[in-house]
Amino acid sequence: MPTLVSFTMDLTAHEGVRLAAVLHALDGGWDPADVQAGEAAAHRMLYSQLDPGQRATYRMLAAAGVIPENPGW
Repeated sequence: MPTLVSFTMDLTAHEGVRLAAVLHALDGGWDPADVQAGEAAAHRMLYSQLDPGQRATYRMLAAAGVIPENPGW
């Protein structure tokens, strides 16, 4: 009967190369704070026109941890 051989692979070096390639492709034109501000604005806009029933559902889902708690109302 064949014996199982332990197999491990360290992807740390590969992930470093991948991250360097992504950052190089962005070419310095990426501002994480600006991206976060845009995401927050989009989130506020998405939930700004909810009726009372929809807001109640939102609060229930937020309390359950399904969606973020602060829609920015």
